[in-house]
Amino acid sequence: MATHKALVQGSNGDPSHKICIFGPQYCYPHQFQLLMKEKFFRLRDDCFDIKDTAGNTFFQVKNPFKTVRQKHVLKDVYGNDICKMKKKLCALRYTWHMLAGENLEERRVTMAFRHFALHKKCYVYVYEPPYPKDDDPTETGHLQPLIMMKSSVFGFDIKVYDGQHQEVQYAHMSKDAFRDILLSHGDDSYCVTIEPGVDVAFMTALALMWDYAVSDMNKNN
Repeated sequence: MATHKALVQGSNGDPSHKICIFGPQYCYPHQFQLLMKEKFFRLRDDCFDIKDTAGNTFFQVKNPFKTVRQKHVLKDVYGNDICKMKKKLCALRYTWHMLAGENLEERRVTMAFRHFALHKKCYVYVYEPPYPKDDDPTETGHLQPLIMMKSSVFGFDIKVYDGQHQEVQYAHMSKDAFRDILLSHGDDSYCVTIEPGVDVAFMTALALMWDYAVSDMNKNN
């Protein structure tokens, strides 16, 4: 099993890639920002606009399975699949899986939530080859969390930390409080700031899974 240090530093043999899950093409040497806006009055086949600060579409999110917040596919701007995000049903805690590889059937990541009175927190576990399959049991006891995500008390700020060293921050999600409180449309909007050398596609998928899971929690509570 690869150590946490091996996963975090020197991904793909390049020490400038702090976290590289989906390829070095998504690891930039400078801080990077994306704007994520959930579409309102749209079918969830195409549920989020994800653009860079210049207004260019950067990623696409599709829901080809026609389910509500259950299975979504993150694609690049050309329509190529990057990963599938899937809610685990029949779980004690809110759990989401990130699937990639051939036919998007290899489980690469598990996100497991902890719900506290004043904030929400989740741990992100990254698997090493041979990857478990989609329907294999969810086992994370042999893994150290690569990432820890934690919200502020009101949920408008979500920080993405190193799972073992919380003084190390990889990304920051800022939720548009005006849209959330005053407009009350249920369509969320985020600014995601990603640190240099951190996989932008991976952080985007985590941000989407966080939104899907928290929306589901709020609906069911």
